[in-house]
Amino acid sequence: MLKVDIDVAEWPFLRDVVLSDKGKHLSTVRQLLMEIHTPRFRHQPALSAADLAEMILYVRRLNELGFSLYGSIRRGNCCGVVREMMPPGVKERCCVEAFFLNTRLSVSH
Repeated sequence: MLKVDIDVAEWPFLRDVVLSDKGKHLSTVRQLLMEIHTPRFRHQPALSAADLAEMILYVRRLNELGFSLYGSIRRGNCCGVVREMMPPGVKERCCVEAFFLNTRLSVSH
């Protein structure tokens, strides 16, 4: 199991690890649990269309690597650290806890 809870640094993780993975690094991960904060940049008041398109790209790539989304929880303000990083007047819009299962790995009993 790999838990990614790195308070806004999940975006570079997704770009650098998920997009570049050639079936080596994530192939041994049975479950991927990730907290994703939006908006991506502190100066944005909300999730942009470009950010949404990028998130879809990451989910598609995870699907190509054998991961299926099996659950998610959307939270209004799930991280006080991020809230303090936001500029005055701009609230953290949300964060999503996403749960993926690698369907290419068999379940051992």
